[in-house]
Amino acid sequence: MKIALIGLGTTGKIVAEYLLKEQALAMVLCRQDSPKEGKDLGEILHRPTTGIAIESTADLEEKLLRYQPDVLIDFSRPGFLSQNLAVLAKCKVNVVTAVTGYSEMETKRIKVVARNGKIGIVMAPNITYGVNVLLMMARIAAHLQMECDFEIIEENHRDKTDSPSGTAKKIATAISSTIGENGGENNPIPIHSIRSGDIIGRHKILVTGKYDQIEIAHTAFSREAYAEGAFKAAQFIHGRTGFFEMKDVYRLEKNYFKVNRSVLHYNDESFDSRSCIL
Repeated sequence: MKIALIGLGTTGKIVAEYLLKEQALAMVLCRQDSPKEGKDLGEILHRPTTGIAIESTADLEEKLLRYQPDVLIDFSRPGFLSQNLAVLAKCKVNVVTAVTGYSEMETKRIKVVARNGKIGIVMAPNITYGVNVLLMMARIAAHLQMECDFEIIEENHRDKTDSPSGTAKKIATAISSTIGENGGENNPIPIHSIRSGDIIGRHKILVTGKYDQIEIAHTAFSREAYAEGAFKAAQFIHGRTGFFEMKDVYRLEKNYFKVNRSVLHYNDESFDSRSCIL
């Protein structure tokens, strides 16, 4: 599998290092006015020469046909995929986009292209395994304690442009939709955003009842978690067509959590649990 990468910001550089280690990186792109254009990737990563020259997105179709990547991993900005989706589809290059901040219309267009069978796309604002476990736990809490108050606190580095984060929005949607599906009031979930320093990423869900509170949290200690998730998503989408999310990549809901009126045993007492199918 040959992978192209666009986006060499703080996280994108870690992704590039990871892909070099996996011997999967074949092409690196930058915006047309970037000072990185023409430089060897090793110079940007402060390591020996890699033999991979950074290409601008000018004449993208010609460059994709020349390098023939199987999958493009996108850690840039929403504009790249929106502007180049037709070219990627024409060249049969599948996409993993970890970008957040797409408009509703942009997201719909991405889904249409993927679902028309042109290419395979993984839209992954929540790209780490741990965040996807958090999402699953959020739905469990919403199902079992929908009478409680839910709030989300998310923290990211000072340079993150979107607020709240795409992951926080996804968690909020998962909670409110689960409550709605179970007959509760499908109200918006409050999100509190913090942008400070070089915080890699932390998302916390508060589930507050009349007498107690549950906290569910995920903290990223290293940006390599994002690189690992991006590579797994690329492996998943290679050779596939259609629209997918990270829950499909990790297969959490299908393989690890499907409980329906199971009998739970606790202190030698048996009782039927509430139906909980995710």
